[in-house]
Amino acid sequence: MKKIILMGFLLILLYVKVNALIINIPADQPTIQEGINVAVDGDTVLVQPGDYLEMINFNGKNIVVGSLFLTTADSIYIDSTVIRYNINWNYVVTLENNESSEAMLIGFKIGQGGGSSKGIHCSNSSPQIKYNHIDIGGPYGIRCDSLSSTLISENLIENADRGVQISYGASPTIINNKISNVGKGILVSNSSATIIGNEIIGSSGDFSRGIETGTASTLFISSNSISNNHIGIQISNGSQSEIMNNFITDCWMGINCLVEEVRMINNTIVNNEIYGIEIPWGNQPEIINCIVWGNTTNITLDSQAFISNSCIEGGIPINSIDLGGNISRNPCFINPNANDFTLLVSSPCIEAGTIDTTGLHLPEFDLVGNDRIQDGNGDNIFIIDMGCYEAETITDPGYISGTISLLGGTGNVEDVNVGVGAPVHPDENGDYLITIGTSASPYDVTAWLENYLPQTIYGVEVLSGEITENVDFELEYYQPDTFLEFTPDSLFFITEISQDFKIKNISLIDININAITFAYITGSFYYYPYNLPFPQLLAPNDSLECIIYLDLPTLTANRELLYDSLFVLTDVGQFTVPIIWDDSLINDASDNTIQLSELNFNNYPNPFNPTTTISYSLKENAKVSLKIYNIKGQKVKTLINEALPAGEHSAIWNGRDSNGNRVGSGIYFYKLKAGDFQKVKKMILSK
Repeated sequence: MKKIILMGFLLILLYVKVNALIINIPADQPTIQEGINVAVDGDTVLVQPGDYLEMINFNGKNIVVGSLFLTTADSIYIDSTVIRYNINWNYVVTLENNESSEAMLIGFKIGQGGGSSKGIHCSNSSPQIKYNHIDIGGPYGIRCDSLSSTLISENLIENADRGVQISYGASPTIINNKISNVGKGILVSNSSATIIGNEIIGSSGDFSRGIETGTASTLFISSNSISNNHIGIQISNGSQSEIMNNFITDCWMGINCLVEEVRMINNTIVNNEIYGIEIPWGNQPEIINCIVWGNTTNITLDSQAFISNSCIEGGIPINSIDLGGNISRNPCFINPNANDFTLLVSSPCIEAGTIDTTGLHLPEFDLVGNDRIQDGNGDNIFIIDMGCYEAETITDPGYISGTISLLGGTGNVEDVNVGVGAPVHPDENGDYLITIGTSASPYDVTAWLENYLPQTIYGVEVLSGEITENVDFELEYYQPDTFLEFTPDSLFFITEISQDFKIKNISLIDININAITFAYITGSFYYYPYNLPFPQLLAPNDSLECIIYLDLPTLTANRELLYDSLFVLTDVGQFTVPIIWDDSLINDASDNTIQLSELNFNNYPNPFNPTTTISYSLKENAKVSLKIYNIKGQKVKTLINEALPAGEHSAIWNGRDSNGNRVGSGIYFYKLKAGDFQKVKKMILSK
């Protein structure tokens, strides 16, 4: 098809230029440059196969310079017609004198497998550079700057430090090129660019980027396949970008978003080594209709992202803004082992994108040329899928029907999700109907609702045009007080720099641990094993064991207790484990710390409201101090500060601070000092 289109283009070109001169090289002129020198606007310099050791400059002429590929559409003439010049780091081809889009370079091999030259330089010009093989060992395959509006299309660019560099107010269109084994595929700085349909395969070096922006750039990045780069796409400060319909895989990091004004729409980001998407502090991009799956960490962010209708393994990050329609179910790729990330008919990502795509600037086609919005389940409603691949329209659907009832609880049956792929909701009577293609029958049908145990019915047969009836569900109410148990429930680094730590799933459902992070308020922490792959699936009663390490902070002058927090991020919520240590004991020997059993140190009741009694015993006379602290390590109240005799003692805390004000509900700590011995315990004020 491409050859037929190209031949049509050439016939039109020849028709328009019927009165133009064709200058044959070397028959009419011995070199390409001499052919350009005698040409005038509208002429064609037609170059026979050969090895041309020269630099060429269009010198402001709107002419076509092409190999026999121009007249035959036979790609054999591309690699057999070579222009190269490997001396003094010069550009092989230069267009720098206001050449318009009627200036064209078509069908050459530029360079010869390396060397130290530069490829093509466009400055203050807007030519078309098409169907070339640019094989340069120097810094640039193609460089566009100084207000150039070049069309760069259908080229193979390889081995350069930078495949295409854009700077100084240029605004090229880069479409359907293959860029491979380069340090930076496309680099844009202080410019704008439209980047569509390219395949960018990096060099895996630490500085390789598929697409990178410098400052003050505006990019439209659509329908590209990016792989094997250190970072697939990096958007730097001061830039604005729309990133849509792209496939990013096998990079160290998929997308590094260093700027707020970015929209990521219908991208599939899979199997990247460290992060699918990284969003540093202060940036708030939009993530719409994306699939982010199989990356070591799928999304990491220090601020907020606005996320809607996306499939994210382990769920959306806890501090992001959930705009609805997001799922964390397996996207059901057809064959990821063979790098086929199109969607099975049973994928929950089909028909699960935003219903209203107004303002999304979506392309007409998906990454493999299917219509971008199709009827993926055969219900005669066209809704976009998640990710860069659109499932084809189903023309022979079958149907699954049944009734859902809720056992216990106060849930609304109309809120139940039920489905094979994208879920549907039953009516007020609990009746539902699923429309689905039959090619992958039988199906496993699942129903779920928050606070109810999910239920799956396996092996449901579906036939084209027929209804499989009575696939009924009874969802049992289940709302545990908690999902996870932590041992210890507070981490005391009083004289030790490490602590065994266990997370146990005490619920009846599977839980994904998506990340373990620290607040880093006062110390420096890390956990071992440091390379834990996330998400970590904990089935009921399963445990995850690790070791938490502390680098001791600088001692403070005015606070007796230091605090921090360990956050465990899961698909059922965020759990916080307080980390408390006493800076006055950091340098003490561990054998100076009295055992808890020797102090008989407890409070009852716990949790409490409004009062609790703190009891302790002394083996000998001692100066005693008993103080209450909040979760931030701030002193709330001193209950005791006096010398006491040996024996049993107690003190009552009424939930008020030293000024008599009632404190809020939450976690508090009570700290006992008795002579040389000290101990801290946790209590919960519940209102």
